[in-house]
Amino acid sequence: MTRHEIVEELAKSHVVEDMVRRIYKTPITFDLCDLCQMVYIILLEYDEDKVRELYEKNEIRFFIYRIIRNNVESRNSRYYYIIRKFGEMTDEIDYKTEDQ
Repeated sequence: MTRHEIVEELAKSHVVEDMVRRIYKTPITFDLCDLCQMVYIILLEYDEDKVRELYEKNEIRFFIYRIIRNNVESRNSRYYYIIRKFGEMTDEIDYKTEDQ
């Protein structure tokens, strides 16, 4: 299998989303959805042979777990700079229509 086929199979099975849901014991928010997409991108950009090797040895889930944890906990990750930092600097808008 190629790296793209492996990631496609993982995506169709919602592996990353299920792992994020289990790790953080929360429904998938917009930010966590972005995290899941970033994990898939990281896998697609990672070394082809390494992804294949991890998949064949049934170690891909451990690898995905580390990607998730590193992105959420590190202040140097792409997820932090693109998603979390922006969220920390903003407030949610309480949007109400005239009908409410």
